[in-house]
Amino acid sequence: MEFKHFLHPHNLNFTEVGKENDCMRCFGCLDVIYGPAYICNTFDDGDFVMHKSCAELPPQIQTNTFHPHPLRFTVGEVIVCDGCAKLLASFINYRCIDCTFNLDFRCALAISNDYELADHVSLQEGRRSKTTIHHFSHYHQLTRSKFSLMKTEKVMEIFNYLWGSDEFKCMACKQELHGTLTYTCLPCRFVLHESCVNDMPRQVLHSPFHPQHILLPRPIRKDSSHGCSACKYDVEGISFYCNQCDVSLHVSCAKYKTRAIKHNCHPDHHLLHLGKSIISELCCSACDKDCGDSFFSCIKCEFCLHVECIPLPPSAQQKRHLHPLMLVNPCAEDDSGVYYCEACETERNPEHHVYYCE
Repeated sequence: MEFKHFLHPHNLNFTEVGKENDCMRCFGCLDVIYGPAYICNTFDDGDFVMHKSCAELPPQIQTNTFHPHPLRFTVGEVIVCDGCAKLLASFINYRCIDCTFNLDFRCALAISNDYELADHVSLQEGRRSKTTIHHFSHYHQLTRSKFSLMKTEKVMEIFNYLWGSDEFKCMACKQELHGTLTYTCLPCRFVLHESCVNDMPRQVLHSPFHPQHILLPRPIRKDSSHGCSACKYDVEGISFYCNQCDVSLHVSCAKYKTRAIKHNCHPDHHLLHLGKSIISELCCSACDKDCGDSFFSCIKCEFCLHVECIPLPPSAQQKRHLHPLMLVNPCAEDDSGVYYCEACETERNPEHHVYYCE
């Protein structure tokens, strides 16, 4: 039995796919194919295969209970789905011909096959969670969504191609986005964790990398970047900026928690106690080995020392404590994510060595 799909130039042949073919993925929903399917047997197009139910979804659908206008297929786009509120990419999506409403292929298939799904609680929640805001970190409005990709080779290949990059990190904290709530500007490929949007300050005072002036947020346009004065990597999307000194910093660099010390091994400038999350791939100026997880650095001079290479005393006495304190490796007492020095009661960085009573 042959079938003609509106997106493919050749006739497709009906087949039953067994469980042993776990490498075949549907061109529509991107799931592994098992059961009835249509496949192109043309020599050059052996990769085109679809579930029977996916292949039979028409090029235009209309479900008045879910959306009043007709939805027509589009090919190869990154969207925030109005059904599930996920940010995703696929070969086939459905877009309203009259407005900006979008459905990813899975939601379009579910709604088209079962009209009762239009009132399903999960889809209603998805539509409610897709909200838009204006935020000082970006020129355009941001759309709330869940960044959730199936981490398969095919899906990642599609997303990398359509997104234009193989890095999916928050523009503020530079951490992974997978499985998190985000705010996104799709045309600019600008993405922030929801938590980073909520916690981003309007200004940064006394940044360790530029303590002399206030740093203010500055949006950076797509395809532009500035060098970060702290970690030396490019800053894209949003920076904290000193107009007086023309200094740009990543959001995470500007907010970095650390202290400066004065030491006779580098008398001209203060040394900052840093961890690998701020700067990586640096060599110790004393032993010429990789700096690793915790080190002291003078950014201006590109001078770095392991904690072990700087003569910190192995123990210290604190007047408010009876016992000697020993210098130990970086530690976190719990999983709260916020840690404090018990002497000065200010926040400390868990990547840094500490003096600890054993």
